[in-house]
Amino acid sequence: MKFISFLLYVLLLFTLSKQSYADYLHGCNDPEYLEYVEKRFAHLESRNRRLLNETWKDYQLSLSLNSNPYQVLNNLSRHIKYSAQFEPIELAELKIERAFEYADEMSTEQQIAGDVYDGFSSENHYVNIARAWIAYRQGDVEGAFHALHNSIKSVDSALLGAFGPDFDLVRQLYNDGYIDVVVAYINKTESFWTGKRPDALRSAWLNMIKAGCKIQFDSIDTIKAEQLGLTVIDVQKALGFD
Repeated sequence: MKFISFLLYVLLLFTLSKQSYADYLHGCNDPEYLEYVEKRFAHLESRNRRLLNETWKDYQLSLSLNSNPYQVLNNLSRHIKYSAQFEPIELAELKIERAFEYADEMSTEQQIAGDVYDGFSSENHYVNIARAWIAYRQGDVEGAFHALHNSIKSVDSALLGAFGPDFDLVRQLYNDGYIDVVVAYINKTESFWTGKRPDALRSAWLNMIKAGCKIQFDSIDTIKAEQLGLTVIDVQKALGFD
């Protein structure tokens, strides 16, 4: 009986192994996966360049409508992280300075209202992400790491808690080989980005990192991790032995 159970165990392992790599037979190094992820990288860069223009238009519109200063600041802060990726560094730095000028110009009552709403965590997050991009573009790797981790320090934001922090720079850093910094960033998001979806994404990313996979750091990575055969399977439970 034990021998039969052992044979069933081996057979299931073999079957699950073949199933787990059904989409990408060579795992992380499968040419089809590598081609797919390169196309995704190009798409994500194109999307961010589009958002560079769209967020600038949102900011200008909020100015023309004489919107609440907090809304103007929020729109500019969202734009800054794209500016820091693609625009001349001097221009991005000027926009960061303008964001702080808006914050200084806000009345005490408006600042209190902002603190109650979000603690300015979203704005601080975007500004620090922008600073990290600028430092990285200038070759200041340690400065980039410092600003990146400051971007998720003491986060108290409903928005970031629901949708998660920025991963564009994380994707760049990972592709450039800064694995430890990326892992630390992923783990630190547990303090404010909670729930089944964030947990699934963190698990997928960490498993993909261990396997040496290219990663797009997007919600679809949970599906891709399974297609790459990285899903953890409880074989004992599948066999009914537990």
